[in-house]
Amino acid sequence: MKIEDLQKKQNQILDLTNLQDTRYEGIFNLGKNNGYYFYNILKTVKFPENLNPEIFYYKIIDQKLPYTAISYKVYGTQDLWWFIVLSNNIKNPVQYLTPGSKLKIIKKEYLKNILTQIKKLNNA
Repeated sequence: MKIEDLQKKQNQILDLTNLQDTRYEGIFNLGKNNGYYFYNILKTVKFPENLNPEIFYYKIIDQKLPYTAISYKVYGTQDLWWFIVLSNNIKNPVQYLTPGSKLKIIKKEYLKNILTQIKKLNNA
């Protein structure tokens, strides 16, 4: 059976569970092969290098933590680990940061607007 490019997100496919807007998987189109869905991970998000300093602050990491834990501490959800990784241009999200590392954290009040913009751009 051949691979079918569905050109749809997970929330547009009735057979699949709806994802919250904070989930990384929600930005990818899906394909289907042999009855199984898969994410087309070739399209991703890139944050500008020169973010407006008004929309973020720096956080010093004082212990080895997974990005899911950092996300929970700053946003109240584990789901935004990818947002921290991408906004800091981190190449390996599996590797923990060294204590003393400095992370750029987008302020909560800008979060919804940025997530909406990401969703719009990925639907284009």
